[in-house]
Amino acid sequence: MLSVSRLSKSFNLRPVLREVTFDVKSGETIIFMGKNGAGKTTLLRILARIMTCDGGKILFQNKDLLKGSPDKRKKILYLGHAPAMYSSLSAVENLKLVMNLRSTPISEVTIRDQLEKFSLLEQSDDIISIYSQGMLQRLKLICAELVDWDLLLIDEPFTGLDELGEKQMKDSLNQWKISGKTMCVVLHSRQKAEKYASRILHLEDGVIKES
Repeated sequence: MLSVSRLSKSFNLRPVLREVTFDVKSGETIIFMGKNGAGKTTLLRILARIMTCDGGKILFQNKDLLKGSPDKRKKILYLGHAPAMYSSLSAVENLKLVMNLRSTPISEVTIRDQLEKFSLLEQSDDIISIYSQGMLQRLKLICAELVDWDLLLIDEPFTGLDELGEKQMKDSLNQWKISGKTMCVVLHSRQKAEKYASRILHLEDGVIKES
């Protein structure tokens, strides 16, 4: 599914990733752990091709992500700390835009059904700039439910969630695992990591150490 070889990245001449190498098999849930600043978010952003690397190779479904058309990463969904949506648009408008950009438009009824499922229907036509962090997390979760992805890259999915939101996130992660979906997840909680992980990879001093 995903093969990463000798991936490197530095900021201001300070190495953050030092020839990071690992593979992800189809259906695995890989959890990345490490101290703040260890490079976990940087790694996910590079895999999503939001950030460039200094060197290395990334193969996704046997295609070189660092060369050629962006279509090669169409089946990758990245959900980072920020919602990566337009703050001046409503939840409905943002989700419509996401699906249209992926050339998979869906009906507004389907979108509103998902917004209701994740307790956002009442705020569905509000601009998302007024959303709390937990509401934005649930909006990203809806995005993951709607998009047809083969690899999900998700950074700290439980941040800012209340009890209901955390249950909804757990339910989705469990369902994706049961469905055999492939995920790379950044977590700080060892307890949660052990619950969801096929394998736990620690980032320390810029290199991967498997738990």
